[in-house]
Amino acid sequence: MLEQQEQYTEAEAAFREALERDPLHGPSLNYLGYMLAERGQRLDEAVSLLQRALETDPWNGSYLDSLGWAHFVRGDLEPAQKYLSLAAERLPLNSVVQDHFGDVLLKRGDRDGAVAAWERALKGDRDSVQPDAITRKIEAARRERP
Repeated sequence: MLEQQEQYTEAEAAFREALERDPLHGPSLNYLGYMLAERGQRLDEAVSLLQRALETDPWNGSYLDSLGWAHFVRGDLEPAQKYLSLAAERLPLNSVVQDHFGDVLLKRGDRDGAVAAWERALKGDRDSVQPDAITRKIEAARRERP
């Protein structure tokens, strides 16, 4: 709730307190790591937290997405695509995951794959995404075809 209210310092403190009590609490590791990645802060730490989260639940699509997104934000496109691809397979109706996957595919030069992922994002749950922004990405990718 603190993070959603943009009280990031307080949210980080709450997650760190939870992790002091249970250093292997996957949801706290994931949320803190993703929050840092989303804000472009301490990306090495974000990746480390997310790797730890994934160790607690290796098939968790949300954890895979978070780790892939942290790699993407850090500019490490190969591992980003690896983790985001796995997340997209596990969570085909999660619009955020499909949006992230589309972003990495475009960055790696796969326009058709990116458009397909973004189209899945628009057909998915639409939770926490901006459909208009995704539509603009699709249109831009289609315009920029060689």
